[in-house]
Amino acid sequence: MKGLLYKDWALIAGGYKANFLFLLVFYGLLTVIGRMTFLAYAMVFVMGMYASSTISMDENSHWDAYAHTLPVTPGQLVAAKYWLTLLLTAASIPLSFLLIALIPNPKPSPLEAALGLAAACTVTLFYFSFVIPLSYKFGAAKARSWVSISILIVAFGPVLLFTQLPEGVTAPIKNAVASLDATVTATWSETSFTVAVVGALLLFSLICIVISWAISVRLYTRKTY
Repeated sequence: MKGLLYKDWALIAGGYKANFLFLLVFYGLLTVIGRMTFLAYAMVFVMGMYASSTISMDENSHWDAYAHTLPVTPGQLVAAKYWLTLLLTAASIPLSFLLIALIPNPKPSPLEAALGLAAACTVTLFYFSFVIPLSYKFGAAKARSWVSISILIVAFGPVLLFTQLPEGVTAPIKNAVASLDATVTATWSETSFTVAVVGALLLFSLICIVISWAISVRLYTRKTY
């Protein structure tokens, strides 16, 4: 497993070192000078993208055909991609916190930053829990395109639909949301609510990753190289 992780890390370091340094400087300047906090959160997704790109590199170099001659199981080969994604996502968290800390006052509170980073991690891991198995099934390029389009439809489709609904339909929904917000505010403190949401998001992300890994192993085992 260590050898597989080292192989993928060598690919990323060799192929994306200059790209990472450029994005770090560019995103850092925009975050600090322009107060674009969302770019600090975007670093989480960018780091995850580096991990998934190793699947494309493996396809282009026909690595998997060679890997079948090694004393490793399909589960280990697939798990290396997930561990790399988790490790790079975890490494991006202190980096994003650092960018947020460099923003001049007023800056997001630690609770706001934690909630934003938890959401960024959830989106990143949820995205790759779909991309990785689909990459083994259809290829990395198609998988990224299909998942990106699907997420855009799922994320923005309901919002666009909601704006087109008549007031008689949207009013009860808005009232229910306002009532729920008032209940949460009265029941939970800001700190406890943030901790609960962060924990729930991270738990959801890990569950998605475990299910995705199990599916990917089955797909990888059936695939011929």
